[in-house]
Amino acid sequence: MITTIVGFAISMAFLFLMLSAACSAIQEIVANLLRWRATTLERGLAGLLMSSEFKEIVYSQPLIQGLCGPGPRGELSRRPSYIPATTLALAILQAAQEQGMTLDGSVGATPQASRFAKTEKLLTSLLRDCSTPAEKRARLELWFNESMERVSGWYKRKAHAWIWIFGAILCLLLNADSITLSKRFWNDQTLRDAVTAEATEYVKSNSAEQVTADDQAKLDESLHRLNLLREHLPGVPLGWCFVDPRTPSKQGEAAPVQADGFKASCWPDLIHPGASVTHVSLASTDPRLVDRGEWSWWLWKIAGLAATVLAISQGAPFWFDLLQKTVNLRLAGTPPANPETKK
Repeated sequence: MITTIVGFAISMAFLFLMLSAACSAIQEIVANLLRWRATTLERGLAGLLMSSEFKEIVYSQPLIQGLCGPGPRGELSRRPSYIPATTLALAILQAAQEQGMTLDGSVGATPQASRFAKTEKLLTSLLRDCSTPAEKRARLELWFNESMERVSGWYKRKAHAWIWIFGAILCLLLNADSITLSKRFWNDQTLRDAVTAEATEYVKSNSAEQVTADDQAKLDESLHRLNLLREHLPGVPLGWCFVDPRTPSKQGEAAPVQADGFKASCWPDLIHPGASVTHVSLASTDPRLVDRGEWSWWLWKIAGLAATVLAISQGAPFWFDLLQKTVNLRLAGTPPANPETKK
């Protein structure tokens, strides 16, 4: 019984890990394409400096321009996703000097009337009692580093919200229903053992750093393994199948998917580039088949999909850590080989 529970836990954790890794990779790829980090940093600096216009002046400084990446035409137009604290402090001081701000650090200093009065007042208060350029730079660096924790929180909340969205889309596309999957893994020992073996090999050949590195490679790897599970282990119920009872399949017809003598259209045939299309004969009990008549079937399906989305939202590192611990528990419980067999 304990072996069954451990194998079941490994199977579910491994599947959630592959789905989480694919979802996280999609989110990171979209974030890089839309430059979410750079945009969030800009908005954060505009709020910190209390002026979008002064933020643009800071970004126009050579120190910041040197951090920009090449745009579509080769010009340095892609603003940085990260700015070192020292570089930003020097750029702010240079921009303030160009705008004639009085930042001498004296207690009695008052901001000059200008379009950047709020920014000048902020910097004057921040740099009070700082008499040397080194002290001003150090104060600005400390202020920037402490403030960036809040800006990082903005980005993390945004990224996590999109993880939920991408997770829901991925679960719908693959029909990743936790209830159906758990029933199949629990009742099918052969399938459970096969997935457990695949998960054990994955843990042995990967580390936590590899799971979170290289977004495109991570997406390809997770989708590839999901596809292997679907192709080589047809008992894993990933995908949708719809039966058309009005169109019976003809004997000898070329490669249709069949279910009890009727044509069935299944999707996706491919969930990774380069995989081969396979056509199988489905039974009426296949969990991928959509029951269009039972409303209770749809309620359980929605509940199962929602549970998978919740699991995906925990992130790939969480599931890899849990999978690693469960696999180690299984390996620790494996009885040692007979010494006589080693001779």
